[in-house]
Amino acid sequence: MPAVGATSVSESRSRWTPTDRIVLLALILVAVARSLAIMLSPLELGVDEAQYWLWSTRFDFGYYTKPPLTSWIIGASHAVFGHHVWAVRLPAPWIHLATALVLWRAGCWLGGNAAGRWAALLWASLPAVAVGSFVISTDTPMLLFWSLGLLALVGATTGNLASRRAAMMAGAAFGAAMLSKYAAIFGVVGLALYWLPARFRARPSLAPADLVLFAVAMLVIASPNIIWNLANDLTTVRHLGDNANLDRQSYAPLNSLWFLAAQFATAGPVSFALMLGILRVRRGDDAGTLLLCLSVPVIAVIMLQAFLSEANANWALAAMPALVLWLARWLAAGASRPGVAALAVNGAICLVLVAVTIAGSLGPLTPQSDPLRRLRGWQQLADNTATALAAHGAQTVVTDRRAAAALLSWHFYETGVEVLIHDADGIPSNHFETNTPWTPRPGRRLVALSGRSEPPAMEDVAWPNAGGPPVSDTPISQNRNRTRYLHSGIEAD
Repeated sequence: MPAVGATSVSESRSRWTPTDRIVLLALILVAVARSLAIMLSPLELGVDEAQYWLWSTRFDFGYYTKPPLTSWIIGASHAVFGHHVWAVRLPAPWIHLATALVLWRAGCWLGGNAAGRWAALLWASLPAVAVGSFVISTDTPMLLFWSLGLLALVGATTGNLASRRAAMMAGAAFGAAMLSKYAAIFGVVGLALYWLPARFRARPSLAPADLVLFAVAMLVIASPNIIWNLANDLTTVRHLGDNANLDRQSYAPLNSLWFLAAQFATAGPVSFALMLGILRVRRGDDAGTLLLCLSVPVIAVIMLQAFLSEANANWALAAMPALVLWLARWLAAGASRPGVAALAVNGAICLVLVAVTIAGSLGPLTPQSDPLRRLRGWQQLADNTATALAAHGAQTVVTDRRAAAALLSWHFYETGVEVLIHDADGIPSNHFETNTPWTPRPGRRLVALSGRSEPPAMEDVAWPNAGGPPVSDTPISQNRNRTRYLHSGIEAD
């Protein structure tokens, strides 16, 4: 039987109305506007974006710190559109459009066409989605496949999909989400929390055999990365543990509160307040229980992580698809005014973010520590480094920082310049120290980038210009420059 408030198969397949077409056109126009903003933006790639791109130049089933799907997507876009910053980022707004359409269908199954429209509009207007439509991250494809998995499970709970078909679709979708970001494992946790009490019902939506199908489908799709990790000393999984920083526990309740407060910025202040305000499940509301299990535990676990150590606001984004559907169903039941207010506030935030993208600046909203500074000045550093290389007759750059290694790899793409990193402590802690460390090569000329005027301590390297190396000094914010000394060296024969 469909759950309370669910829509029957025949109702959910009704023809589109003029309102549906208007909403679809609006969603497409939003994606187009965000794409144009990306193309017009003067902001350069971020460190993670450049590293994902670099990984994409060598196809594999896993990389040092992340699963492979995001790099595969970047690689496809780069191959089609060429070596442009916008080509790296262009898939992001269209993936979020696809996610909105998936949630539209899920909303229709939960509460009719109106709920579907609300879900799509709410998703497109989330501030986190607006930011995620400008930068390419592992969250973006993860959320699409997470939403596809959620759609399949909603189909089972509302009677729109046969349970076995839904279980296989959901398992495959969450497996694909795992190929993007390991936060997709929360889907397994949420499904377990949903099913454990459900198994005592007379007619549960998913039988034990369905869960087996779910697990098999998920493992099959995620298996390439699982096998890669097993063959590479669990490299990516170990990095995930390092990010948690549980060995440096702080036990700070204030951190949990700050993380929860950050979700008001992630979802929008009115939207998140509404989401929290309506979090209650009616007896017999199978679909509502599912949404609760696929959202609240995610936030609760990351709040615990914040209490124990630290947590970034985006670590709980996996909760947003279910919360959006939860709110959309409630709004479609007759509470449209709060929804209009939520969309208006989020829409205003999204417009500001588009303007910031195009201008490359936060303008009067710029805080003292400008967060956009990390997206500026890399082209100038690359130009200055190229000048130093040419003057020294060198083709090798050695840097001491992951950020410079990633961005210089982007700027020196297909120029014949090799970019290495000097691992001063000899303990690899990032992709470059593991895969492209500097090792001595007799007679090689190089340019070493450093934050100090003294040349780095590199064994058997002579520094002819040690007394006064050229300096790359580029303003990246109102009160900060990116300053690097360019030391020309020759390795001993």
